[in-house]
This record gives sequence, C-alpha cells and structure tokens, in this order.
Amino acid sequence: MELRILTRLFPLLMAVLEFLLRASANGEDPWEFIGPTIGGAALGMLLPLTRTTISVESRVKNPHADIGKVHISDHHWAQSINILLWIGLAAWAVSLYLGINHGSLYFPQVDGVRTSILIGLILWLCAVSVDFLRGGKL
Repeated sequence: MELRILTRLFPLLMAVLEFLLRASANGEDPWEFIGPTIGGAALGMLLPLTRTTISVESRVKNPHADIGKVHISDHHWAQSINILLWIGLAAWAVSLYLGINHGSLYFPQVDGVRTSILIGLILWLCAVSVDFLRGGKL
C-alpha cells in the first residue's frame, strides 16, 4: 500500500524538485515548467497500465500454446488507457507550450503558467483515478 501511495505522489515530488532546482538557479520564473513536469510524470504512470495480463492457468494447461488467455476486460482497459495516453500527450504538449510562451498568439486570454499547472494537475488526477479504478495493477 505504501508503494502505491509513493507512486501516486511521484509527479508532485518531481514538481517540488523542479521548482527547487529552478529557484536555486536564479531562473526568471521557477513556476514555468511545473505543469509539464507534473503532466509528464503522470503520463509515465499510465504507461505500465497499457499492458494486458495473461492468465497463467491457460499456459499451464497447454504448455505448447503460444500465448495465454487475455481477459477481454483487461484488453478494453488497456485500449482505453492507450487512448487516454494519446489525449494526455496532446494536453501535455499544450501545457509545455503555455509554460514557455507567456504572450501566446493562440491563447491570448489565458495565463500560461497557471493554465499549464492546471493541465498538469488534471493529467495527474486522471492517472491516479485510472490507477485506482483499475485496481493498482502496476
């Protein structure tokens, strides 16, 4: 259980480390890349969830079989998480763009850094929710 909590808090730890590193380097704004850092680490949490599990029973019953039995619900979960991963990757790219460009032509009414952090936190909440709903099968 403790490992699950540490895994789920890893993106936030990365954000704190990113902030401290940028603040100590006398950067202009240490908040610029907090959103993309959280979002990128959250997307990394989703990667192991894209795998399906193979039933060992079918492999024991028929040792000459090439592949074991994959549960259809596992397959649907993996496909859904793959789609979420691609959508999250696009959102992460927008977060990165907003963190870099403060006076954006494409998003003139948006505070880039705050929106970037919001996108990163949403990606993190999505990753934690999917991990929780799937049953913590990392």
